[in-house]
Amino acid sequence: MIPTREENPHGLYRRYFVTKANGDPDDPDDPEAEYLVLRVDPNESDKNQLRACRAAAMTYAKEIAPHLPGLSADIILRYSGAV
Repeated sequence: MIPTREENPHGLYRRYFVTKANGDPDDPDDPEAEYLVLRVDPNESDKNQLRACRAAAMTYAKEIAPHLPGLSADIILRYSGAV
C-alpha cells in the first residue's frame, strides 16, 4: 500500500483517487491497484515538473507503440511539443 502523506510527506504518497470518466471505480475487483498521475498540460506552473512528466509520457508512448499504436501516436502528437 502506498503510504499516507503524513507517513511520507516529501515522497511518494496517495494524492489522487482514480475513477472512470462516468464516476465508476476504475477497477472494483482490485482495490489495491496503483496509478501514477502525471500532469502534462502547459498550465503546470513548475516547468521542471512539466518537462519531467512529458518525458515520462513520451517514454510510455514509445513503449506501448507496438501493441497500442493509436494511443502511442495520440500521446506523441499531443504532448511532444516544447515546454
